[in-house]
This record gives sequence, structure tokens and C-alpha cells, in this order.
Amino acid sequence: MSTLLNLVFLFLGASFTLYYLRKRNDDQKSLPYPPGPSPLPVLGNLFDMPQEMPWLSFSSMAEKFGDVVHLRALNQHIIIVSSLEAASELFDKRGATYSDRYQSVMVIDLMGMYWSFGNLNYGDLWRRTRKVFHQYLGANAVHEFEETQFEHIREFLVRLRDTPDKCFDHMRFVFAAILMDVTHGIHIKDVTNKHVVEAEEWLAGYNEAVIPGRFWVDFLPFLKYVPDWFPGANFKKLAARWGQNSRNARDGPFYETKAAYIAGTAKPCVVTHVLEDIADLPEGNEEEQTARWSLGTAFGAGVDTSAPTLQIFCFLMINHPEAQRRAQAELDAVVGPDRLPTLADRKRLPYVEALLKELLRWYPVTPLGLPHYTAASDEYRGYHIPKDSIVIGNTWHILHDPAQYPHPYMFKPERYLNPDGTLNADMPDPSVACFGFGRRLCPGRFLSLNALFGTISCLLHTFNITPALDENNKPIEVELRMQPGLICHPEHFPCSIRVRSPSAEALLTS
Repeated sequence: MSTLLNLVFLFLGASFTLYYLRKRNDDQKSLPYPPGPSPLPVLGNLFDMPQEMPWLSFSSMAEKFGDVVHLRALNQHIIIVSSLEAASELFDKRGATYSDRYQSVMVIDLMGMYWSFGNLNYGDLWRRTRKVFHQYLGANAVHEFEETQFEHIREFLVRLRDTPDKCFDHMRFVFAAILMDVTHGIHIKDVTNKHVVEAEEWLAGYNEAVIPGRFWVDFLPFLKYVPDWFPGANFKKLAARWGQNSRNARDGPFYETKAAYIAGTAKPCVVTHVLEDIADLPEGNEEEQTARWSLGTAFGAGVDTSAPTLQIFCFLMINHPEAQRRAQAELDAVVGPDRLPTLADRKRLPYVEALLKELLRWYPVTPLGLPHYTAASDEYRGYHIPKDSIVIGNTWHILHDPAQYPHPYMFKPERYLNPDGTLNADMPDPSVACFGFGRRLCPGRFLSLNALFGTISCLLHTFNITPALDENNKPIEVELRMQPGLICHPEHFPCSIRVRSPSAEALLTS
């Protein structure tokens, strides 16, 4: 490790000259950078870059310096955007400048994940990939898969009834099952399925690697040339393993479905629709490759965000029984005891809808999202934002802004309702931030929101979620502890999930 550090310090010495050359050029500009912590010579704010739960540190910076903060790590400029106003102006209205992606050396060069939709720069390949999402998983297209979704939700409820102690596993599996069936037509049976295992191994690595500053190679790119056996080069071994996992998870399900399609045994799904639409094109065509890359991204991203959201939902129901009772009363009145709720009921369930919105706002599982990158220099509020800056939308701070959401740390579904119980259209929808920003807004959000609404409404209709009891029959107090990363996952907490009525039991056994 000491040898590697010596190389780092040699690089920093060489960077000293580049720093002053760049500083001389920067000094020629007429505008200042946005405010932020005072940088050190050469190193800049390298040591101000938080390693764990960075959204909280960035929120503290926003409270001190404002909603647009500037940092510099060595020669890399970083802009933190922490208000809906600034995010809308930069990411939406100036999308042509702010829609590129930061090309992480760890993720792109070493893991080889240039193909992932979330990593693509704004351009033709990105447009082709996004077209796949809109065509097959857009707001209108996802309705085709409602029956598939609810088939897996019902299986989830049965598993939850039979083995409630494994509720966290069941919550992760239901979304893996939904997404694998919708995208690839593969009905997976349990969490040991090879596609699920490979996807989880890939996502665990990507979740760590994509955070700016987590690996020094992102700020010291020459380190990617260090041999794998070199002291301190374990990051290269990690990158090789995570990269292979990502390719396995991307390609395995696609080619399995393609083989079934050729044999005439494939279940209708997004892959089969794609293959039907490109049947006249030659083997290995560009459209097939784009679809394979797109759907690999969709499966991984969907599972890794929806499951922790449902787990947080259980924590909230334990601690807010009044919200659970009100949602169940609405379900009882609208749906009744003889069937499970469906998406057709959604408009008649405003409180359940409000509960979902508040769940997404109260703890967004992607509190920072993927960093954007500026394609050109820009001016905002009299400040200079350089070309090739990393621009991070602080979703956490935006969704906890008391000006938009009074008492933001309280869980209050009713904030989205009018006095008559209808949805308040004037209340900012948290999806404006929790699914990304601008032209990089998650194109799979319609499928994700449908799956979450369906799962939550069916879960509330059939089960009570209450605190687990200790050996003295007293409720166990639980604390929400999150595992930090690009996507946050709650640590396991005890809870009791039990069928709420004989009629609910009948729905699960019929």
C-alpha cells in the first residue's frame, strides 16, 4: 500500500503544475464559482468529499452555502444542486448542457459498464436505448403486464403468510420475479435462481463503485494502469469481478429467452416483442443489442430500488399504525372483502396513493441519484459552472425542503390530500426528484410505481404490520438503519406481519 501511496504523491506533485495552469485559465473568467467550502491548494476539497451518507453532508453544505454548492477534488469540479428550483432550471430547462453522465474510470474503464443505460452519455445511443423503454415500458405499454404483476404479488402474499419471518427476502424476491417475467418472460421460483444471484452480485458492486470519490482511481485515472498484483490495487480485482457479474446478469436472461423464442416456447414479454419487431433484421443487429443492454439495466435498477422502498414501508407502518388503519379502511370501503385491489382501483384510493407518495419522499432510496456531467460551460445566478463538471442532484435535501414539505421529517401522507380527501394537485410530487432529473428521469418509473402501488395495496388489504414482541410479550422498538451507497438498503429489523381477517385468509387460499 505504501508503494501505491508514493505513486499517488508523485502524481499530486505533477498535478501541482497542472493545477496552477488551470487556475490561471480559471482566473481569466469574469464570474466566480458557486459558493462552497474553501479548497486546499492542488487537493481542493478532496477531503471534504464524504464517503458515507454523502447526502447528509451535502445537505449541511446547502444549509451553509446555499442550494448550489461548488467543490473541487483535484482538477474535478463538482456542483451540488439542493433545491427543486435549481434542479428544474439546470436539469430540465438546460437539459442539453446537463444531461451527460460522469464517466467513472472505475465503472466505465475497469468494470466495462459503458453499456448501462444509466451510464450512457447524452447522444444517439442514449436516445435509441430510451426509445426501447418508452416503446415497451412506457406509461401506456406497461398496462399489458398488469396481470403478470399481480400474479407475482399474490404469490408474494402467500409466501408472506407461510413464512413471515423471511419477509425481507420475500420483498426483494417479488420485484425480481415481476421484472424478470415482464422483461424476459422467465418465471423464477426462488432467490437461488442464477439470474437473481448474478444480478444481486453485480448491483452490490455497482452500488459502491458509482459513488464519486469512493475509489481514488476516479480522481487519479493513471491508477487504472497499475498491475493487478501491485500493493493497494485490490480495486482492480473488484472491478473485474463486478464487471463480469454485470455482463452475466445482462446477457444470461436475454439469450435464454431468445432461445425459447426461436423454439416457439417463449412467454410473451418485452424481449419477445422486441424480437418480433426486428425479425426481418440480420442476426446481431443494433436494435437487438440496444434492447439487451436496456433490459439488463431495467431489471437491475428496478429490483434494487423497489425492494428497499417496500422494506421502509413496513418500518413506517409499524411506527404509524394510524396511517395503516386509515389506508385499510379506504381499501375495505372501495375494494371490499371479496377480492384483492387492482390498478383499476387506484384512482379511487387517494389515501393509499398519498401514502405511496409520502413513502417515496420520506426516505428516497436513491438520495443522490446518478451524477450528471456538463457538456459545456454555463452561467447560473451569476456563477460560473465549468464544462466537464460533475453535477449531483441532492434528492434527499430537495424532498426534505420545509418550504415545499412543511415538517419534512414527519411522515404525513395527508400532506398530499385536500380537506375533502381528494389528491392535492398543487403539492409537489416526490417523483420529480426520486426518479432522477431532467432528461435522465428514470424511464422505468411507470412499471416501478405500478408494482409498488399494487404490492402495497394488496399487502395492506390482507395483512396487519405491527411490532414484533419480545420474550415478555412487549413490542420491540425498531430503528431504521440504512446501509449507505448509491441505493440505500435498510438493515433488517424485526416486525410482525399477520393475516388481518378470515376474509383476507380466504383471498390467499382461493
